[in-house]
Amino acid sequence: MKLYFRQKGDTSLPPLILLHGLWGASDNWLGIADLLSEHFHVILPDLRNHGNSPHHPEHDYPTLCQDIEEFIKQLHLPLRPFLVGHSMGGKILMHLLLKKPKIAKKAAIIDICPKTYKTSFSALHKRLLKTILEFPLHDYKSRKEIHAALSEQLKFPEVYQILFKNIRKGTAGFEWKINAQAIQNHLQILTTWTLCENQHPYLSPILFIRGSLSDYITDVDIPCIHSFFPAATITTISQATHQLHIEQAVQLSQILIDYFLQPSNE
Repeated sequence: MKLYFRQKGDTSLPPLILLHGLWGASDNWLGIADLLSEHFHVILPDLRNHGNSPHHPEHDYPTLCQDIEEFIKQLHLPLRPFLVGHSMGGKILMHLLLKKPKIAKKAAIIDICPKTYKTSFSALHKRLLKTILEFPLHDYKSRKEIHAALSEQLKFPEVYQILFKNIRKGTAGFEWKINAQAIQNHLQILTTWTLCENQHPYLSPILFIRGSLSDYITDVDIPCIHSFFPAATITTISQATHQLHIEQAVQLSQILIDYFLQPSNE
């Protein structure tokens, strides 16, 4: 799996790899990357079945972790990278750290925790998948037409904007960037937390960042986080939902800069 990636910042700076969430892509994080690029060589891969990376029928956490392990090897970085993951990207990173605790110099998880989420959390994903699989994208000749049709069908701007960002113009017309069939086939797995055998707690310091208006990490979840990541620090960004990288980009970037540039005990 050769993942597509973007990069910002001088390659002489410490490497920082940022993993996006479900429905996202590297270009959703370019604003954050710009803010981080003064201090880091920021590397933004598109995960499989997202953005400009290849499609593949497999989309589970062991496979996604293997993609990132191989991706890091392919980069031939001079230093161990800082690793950041948001939502599904955060789940990938948690699994990866529990499997390979030395893979990151330091890590941060954004608005996700190591638990199985209730069925209500997958309702939006199911609606988006149903729309993609049924929407006659090839019938439309312009983005304006597509935008009008999606906004009429879905009503809520935050919902149809997710889909609109996953459309591109191909040689045969408009097409979906995301592999909806693979996501649909693995949706239950993606919202579940299942450990592999012989995994032990990650004992190094790690930062969890949550939005004050998000219910992806609640106070009730903190003991669960500490059961897998006993040295975790949890910080909250005010006036932010799950999309805190969009709503509070400057504050999120500064938290990451401050955390990663703290002197390490290593």
